[in-house]
Amino acid sequence: MKKEEFCKLIDYSILWQNRSKESIEKRSREVIKYGFACLCCYPVDVPVAKNIIGNNASISGVVGFPVGAETTKAKVHEALVAIDKGANELDIVMNISRFKDGDYDFVLDELKQIVEAAKNRREDCIIKIIIETPHLKERDELTKACELVIDSGADYVKNVTGFATGYDGTGESSYTDEMVNPYDNAGIDNVKAISEIVNGRIKIKSSGAPKSLDECVYYIQELGVSRIGNDYIPEWLVKAGDDYWNDK
Repeated sequence: MKKEEFCKLIDYSILWQNRSKESIEKRSREVIKYGFACLCCYPVDVPVAKNIIGNNASISGVVGFPVGAETTKAKVHEALVAIDKGANELDIVMNISRFKDGDYDFVLDELKQIVEAAKNRREDCIIKIIIETPHLKERDELTKACELVIDSGADYVKNVTGFATGYDGTGESSYTDEMVNPYDNAGIDNVKAISEIVNGRIKIKSSGAPKSLDECVYYIQELGVSRIGNDYIPEWLVKAGDDYWNDK
């Protein structure tokens, strides 16, 4: 694998709450500099990124990010706004609470509505569904989530937002904060399980969890991951140098 090939599989992002226009512009320039596949940003920020990136890379608008609890109508609207502003990809958060309740019909119907609306607006739009694996502790839950994403017609299943949080403890529930953190259940074992479950039926995006370039390369070469979202990759690339890629 060459460095350029690797960079074409990287989704960079700018999703902080206190992001500035300057920071969006900086990350947009870095996408071009390193030849990354995509910049993920909020729909409101898509025009800022588009103004710099143009057609040199993709721009993904996030939908229902990071909780996924908006109404279906709101999510559909957000997806279409992102596309109309210049996005050609979407990273959509599944309704995690409805999924945990076992309301799979609702979850699938919502995903289908968003995917259909987005594809009708822009046929070549690439759609990634985030299933938030820190909340999916059992293999059967992970399997069900992946199957719903496949059935929705999306292009990718993605594991995490990086914003996962647990129950707030104010009511009667056995689900506690200690059961989840933003990148728990998102590493190699999780990605390996997703790879086994989907078995080539849908592409995989792994976000947040890779700890090094070696781990990223392993995901791509051994687990069939097609996109990686990680904002430390520019630092890792500089530190590794060009010689790193000689034996990859």
